[in-house]
Amino acid sequence: MVMGNEAGDIDSIASAVAYAWYAHNVNGTAAVSLVQTPRADLHLRAENLHALELAGLHPEANILCIDDVPPSEPFPSNRFALVDHNRLLSRFSRADPDAQVVAVVNHHADEGLYKGTADPRIVVVPTGSCASIVALLYESHPEHMTAERAALLLCSILIDTSGLKAGGKAGEADRRAASFFVPYASALDNHTEVSQLVSQAPQDIPVLQEFHTTLQGKKASVAHLNTLDLLKRDYKEYNLTPATSPSLEILVGLSTVPIGFRSWLPRHPDFWSHTEKLMAERGLTVFGILALFRKSAKNGRGKHRREQMYIVRNDEELAEKLFDALDECGELKLKRKTFPDFGVHKGFGPEICSRIWKQQNVEATRKATAPIVKDIIEGRGQAASL
Repeated sequence: MVMGNEAGDIDSIASAVAYAWYAHNVNGTAAVSLVQTPRADLHLRAENLHALELAGLHPEANILCIDDVPPSEPFPSNRFALVDHNRLLSRFSRADPDAQVVAVVNHHADEGLYKGTADPRIVVVPTGSCASIVALLYESHPEHMTAERAALLLCSILIDTSGLKAGGKAGEADRRAASFFVPYASALDNHTEVSQLVSQAPQDIPVLQEFHTTLQGKKASVAHLNTLDLLKRDYKEYNLTPATSPSLEILVGLSTVPIGFRSWLPRHPDFWSHTEKLMAERGLTVFGILALFRKSAKNGRGKHRREQMYIVRNDEELAEKLFDALDECGELKLKRKTFPDFGVHKGFGPEICSRIWKQQNVEATRKATAPIVKDIIEGRGQAASL
């Protein structure tokens, strides 16, 4: 079973689909890709559907979703390949002592897991997109690359690296992968010319940037989504254990949303009740909402802005510990704000503690935020120095 992380972004889907095909056709290993998104929620990411369409994949016929697998313990597969993440969620190994992670292809911080069982175990940090690491496998077997797979993986690279923007998230592996994929990608014209220029100045290649602009436009199209949709659209979950209480498990959720709180909260009065509902349904003690958006500018583009909100349920001591540490976090550079600063008054129930910030370090993504929250809650390091 090959699967990406539970956020279900195109990097996870594309990497899982491409690695499953590689494992089956090159390595001779029986493999199927699994998307950790319920089928009813696939529509929440329009950019995913567009990328799948370019690859000739139909979600109804070609994509296996987590709720397509009948619930059971143990999970019906006990051999897992992880792409775009490096820790198997407990629900996949519960009640099965034989569950094994047999492969890891990842661009997130290495947690040092599965060194004795995973082959291959490829972790390349920093790299903008996991799809770029999958490309390294296909480089040795170019006869197995097709136009459809190249288009799917190239979509992931462009989205995750902001169009291979100079000085951005794109690393050498991303540019190398894009150069490899472009000649195959039927979604692009002038393949040879584009491939030659990718490693030089990809931001100056009109056809590549038009492709990226289309993807970003679909990704940013969220006006039709309600609060629950926005919270579920890009969601990850973490099981954390405080060093001082090894028997205690704290479930933390982090959602990234492509809209600022000032635009969102006043227009969605159900925000408060829907947020509490999601926390209760998923059993969350801590829920972080990470807002990433562009502030309007005269030239029409605007600069990226980030904001963060954390909600803690039924644990005032943990809330105080988390909030105070985030206030002091040197990496995120959070500036505390109030809810009226965003045009609303706090509407959570009495059992909820919450705080909201403007994030001044706009380069720090969830990939940076999650380890900080983990260290604060588990008490294994000083978040302010990370």
